[in-house]
Amino acid sequence: MRWPWQQVETRAVDYSDSFAQYILQQAGGKGLPAEALATAALEACSGMVGRAFAAADVEATSPTVQAALNPDILELIGRQLIRAGELVCYLDTSGGELNILPAQSHNIMGGPTPSTWSYDLTLGGPTMTRTYNHVSGDSVCHFRYAAHPSTPWRGQSPLEVAALAGRLSAETVKALADESAGPLANLLGLPLDGDDPTIAPFKAAISAARGGLATIENGDWGASNGAFVDLIPKRLGPTPPETLVMLMQQASNEVMAAIGINPSLFTSGSADALQNSWRLAMAGVIGPLGRKVAAELNLKLGGVALEFEELRSSDAQARARSLAGLVDAGATLESAAAETGFKRLVAAPIPEPEVERVET
Repeated sequence: MRWPWQQVETRAVDYSDSFAQYILQQAGGKGLPAEALATAALEACSGMVGRAFAAADVEATSPTVQAALNPDILELIGRQLIRAGELVCYLDTSGGELNILPAQSHNIMGGPTPSTWSYDLTLGGPTMTRTYNHVSGDSVCHFRYAAHPSTPWRGQSPLEVAALAGRLSAETVKALADESAGPLANLLGLPLDGDDPTIAPFKAAISAARGGLATIENGDWGASNGAFVDLIPKRLGPTPPETLVMLMQQASNEVMAAIGINPSLFTSGSADALQNSWRLAMAGVIGPLGRKVAAELNLKLGGVALEFEELRSSDAQARARSLAGLVDAGATLESAAAETGFKRLVAAPIPEPEVERVET
């Protein structure tokens, strides 16, 4: 049954209830360590996919559905598929309009057939949460990525499947963060004055330096041996091993590979390399995920299509050459346009040149 449907009963709960549900969900093995979710590599990929979804053109038979599928909800769907592997949204029809509301937490009940599933949902708000109990699957859009055959009712994020890549990335980033958290200072040696021979003031100066200047007494300029201190400051700061830096880069590449994105898309390189990386991301990540999302939207809302033609504009010249080659080989313009991604191509008749007639 597609929307609209009858609203279910709800009840308000405080945040302690929702927090307890979150803890139970984590105890059940769902989710990743916080460090793995905080790496720049994961954010780069999830952010790119989310922005790509936000730029999608939505085609829906219902104006209400089209309005509900705004860039904000599309971006959230794309991000969460990469970061969490799934997103459950409640289709709220109160007030005569459709709102697609992401669930803070959910619990699924039912048999192997998705049509038998029902949901307990918790939706968060600024000052309160609201629960929806025993919600029919027709009232829910459940977007899933990499569902395992043993648990087809839940999605898995790429880093949940490739857990070692996520752990390696998190550990190396944390190690570099610990390195950079050390004291930063410029050390300047001064002659001994005999007032305070202890090292405590020097330690305090280093702790408070914050990249500034710290001094230490390390010589007696007036000594009989003629000792002299060179007044050239020495730098004190993070010195991470080169192998650790290389390992972090390799770990970031592994994270991106697990998601299906070429790391060169986020590094400086030639225009051709960037274009090829973007083409692979469109064909191997954004396009397939868009089909999965559109399939769920069609099942629950009907008549929905997501198009990413705007994002393919950088590849227009290469696709145009492919289109011309297909047409020269005997394909119709319509079929060649569909094969090369020009779904909005309209063949217009070529006007005949005007010929000025001169009477003789």
